[in-house]
Amino acid sequence: MPRDHSRRGVIGASRFAVLAALVAAACNTDKILQVEDPDVARPSSLTGVAALPSIRAGAIGDFANGYNGNGSEGQVTLAALLTDEYINTETFPTRIEIDRRNQQINNGTLSGLFYDLQRARVSTDRADIAYKAFDANNSAHAEVLGLEALTFVFMAEDYCGAVPLSSYDLTTGIFTYGAALTTVQLLDSAIAKSTQALAVTGLSATSNFRYLAQVAKGRALLDKGQYAAAATAVAGVPTSFQYVYVHSATTTRQNNATWGLTVSVARFGVANLEGVNGLPFQSEGNSKVAGFDPRVADTLRGGTHVGFDGATQQWIQQKYPLRTSPIVIADGVEARLIEAEAALNTPDAAGALVILNALRSNAALLAQRGYPAGSLAPLPLAGTTAGQVDQLFKERAYWLFLTAHRLGDMRRLIRQYGRDRETVFPTGNYFKGSLYGTDVNSPIPQTEQNNPSFIAASCVLTTA
Repeated sequence: MPRDHSRRGVIGASRFAVLAALVAAACNTDKILQVEDPDVARPSSLTGVAALPSIRAGAIGDFANGYNGNGSEGQVTLAALLTDEYINTETFPTRIEIDRRNQQINNGTLSGLFYDLQRARVSTDRADIAYKAFDANNSAHAEVLGLEALTFVFMAEDYCGAVPLSSYDLTTGIFTYGAALTTVQLLDSAIAKSTQALAVTGLSATSNFRYLAQVAKGRALLDKGQYAAAATAVAGVPTSFQYVYVHSATTTRQNNATWGLTVSVARFGVANLEGVNGLPFQSEGNSKVAGFDPRVADTLRGGTHVGFDGATQQWIQQKYPLRTSPIVIADGVEARLIEAEAALNTPDAAGALVILNALRSNAALLAQRGYPAGSLAPLPLAGTTAGQVDQLFKERAYWLFLTAHRLGDMRRLIRQYGRDRETVFPTGNYFKGSLYGTDVNSPIPQTEQNNPSFIAASCVLTTA
């Protein structure tokens, strides 16, 4: 059968034209640099109902980054270092400042922590705005509102009582300096966001997002000393509830940073009776000793047994043993602890103890957490009011170990229970030289002094 040479000629000509066009493009350096990147969602493309899953994912990612770091510090680390959960086992002076309660406003570590938290606040707020515009009753709307509420809680618990909230409009490109909010105003903002979350009608499809909002609201009310209202807020949250961020090994941003800074590179160790006042996290959590408390499990680092500084004995937390270990952000245990504190302030010390011991004996809860059955014996009733408060706060410290709760609790012991700060925070001689300072919260970065709405003197590090 004869070949169609005319068709071959057309095809050949077409190939030549395509080749010529490619050669011409190759010679145009401007066009070479015009590369389409399908993996980047530009702000202009994030609009409409179809964009909501991407906006939600970004908000959750930014929240997790501010909460448990992106391979570095997050609010979990800040709360642990400034209190008695961690001791510093490395050499970075900016981190030693935090551990020693003597922080400076030009501390680069603190600056990164602050702006990661602000980024989480802005990202969750943008998600809230998007859901309001396109799908207000989607249950995920309640989720991002609950997370936004927690960003306000962290700012209230971890920072001085003057936190500026600035904003940037992606549409107009306008940056607006924000005035500083007091601790009470931050907590009120958290309560308002949680209340908005609970009003989302789509929650019937996803009860976990309702529970997240309830716990966030209860935590903010507890920080205000409104115990009965806090207990009411968390009523009905199942003890088995957990809102968890599942870390991943895919990228550094998704790694569990607590694992990274302890197990992986030995920068921070579990503290033991730090600065006289600290709890015995390390000794009671020593997994090599019979009867250890699995809630604060730790183990001595292998090899030289010392941290990155080559000198300080390194006890490694075992709560997050892997790069991918998930972290609990809010759960039913916290709801029960809020109810116990409300009972104690009735006052009903016996009722509070019933709640605490019910948690310790809950076989399903222990199994959910991976703790051996019967590993937590019942507690006796402490004989004094002060002892009952100590007992409650120790239970909070152990159940909520390394989840960014301890700093807020220690400040509450001063603010709401009338204790002196030097009987609550680590004090006296600091083990790496000099003395502990007097800080009970963290400062606002020096760069915020460019904000005309921020008055630096209103940020007091020694006030709970």
